[in-house]
This record gives sequence, C-alpha cells and structure tokens, in this order.
Amino acid sequence: MTNGSRRGVFTSLFGNKKAQKNQNELCVRPPYHHVGYEFLDHCVTCKDTPCMNACEEKIIVLSAATHTPYLDFTKGGCTFCEACARACPSGVLSLTCNDEKDLHVKAKIDIIACMAWHQSLCNSCLDACEPRAIQFLGLWKPQIEMDVCNGCGMCVGICPSNAIIIQEEKKA
Repeated sequence: MTNGSRRGVFTSLFGNKKAQKNQNELCVRPPYHHVGYEFLDHCVTCKDTPCMNACEEKIIVLSAATHTPYLDFTKGGCTFCEACARACPSGVLSLTCNDEKDLHVKAKIDIIACMAWHQSLCNSCLDACEPRAIQFLGLWKPQIEMDVCNGCGMCVGICPSNAIIIQEEKKA
C-alpha cells in the first residue's frame, strides 16, 4: 500500500473538512516579504512567475482571486532556502526584508482529528518538524511549542488525518 492511498483512507476516516476549508482561506505569503505592508499593492505577478519556479519544495502557488503568490502547505513545507527571494525581480521578496526564518504563522493540532490523540500510533508530524516544535506528552498527545514553531508547514502535508492547520500568529 502506498503512502498516498493510506493518506486517503485516513483522510476519509478522520479528515476534518472544516480545518481544510480554513487552511485554504489563510493566505500565507512567501518568506522574505516586507512584514507590515500590503502585499497586494506591491506584488505584481511576473510573466514567468520566478518565485514559483525557484521554490525547491514547489509550494508557492498563485491565488486564483488575486493572482499573487502564496504558500500551499498541503504540498509540503518551506525550507527557507531563499530561492524565492533571489528570484524575485521586483524586490517584493528580499533577503534584507525579513532575515528571521519565521513566516509569522503557527501550526495548530486539531485534537479531534489527530490520530495520536485517539491512541493510534502516529508521529508523522514529529518526524517532519525540523525546529522540533512538536513534542509528545507520553505516546499519544502531540503538543506544539508556539515559541519554537516557525510556521514552516512541514507538518501539515505529512499528517495522514489532516489534523494540523496553519493559523495566523496570535500576538501576545
């Protein structure tokens, strides 16, 4: 059985359609953009979409509504490789804009949809989390340490039950 077919089975059993809908509504911009200004006013869709083509993970896609790039975490996560910023001819994405490796969003686990919270042995998210923001309490209860999570989204697409979503970072 391939990983894709297992994912389909788990999604049909445990998938959270509300979480998937909310995930599609959140528009996370590529890293290295100017935080605090209106992205739509500055990003012009380039003819050959160089940021999309440069993305090693192929997670930068164009919004159908605004024709501007955003990150689709169902395809994978951001490695902060800097390729999108180097490829951006208009300077909207720039290595001088945001030198911290953080997308200003955070992952959240839906404990109703999470297989581990229902005592199925699953730690896909743990293995995928490079900053090690996901910790398990015992064998069954994954938790995300918000101060460690950089919003890369690596845990989203790998989750067999779609229990992890990316949400806007809550300011303290």
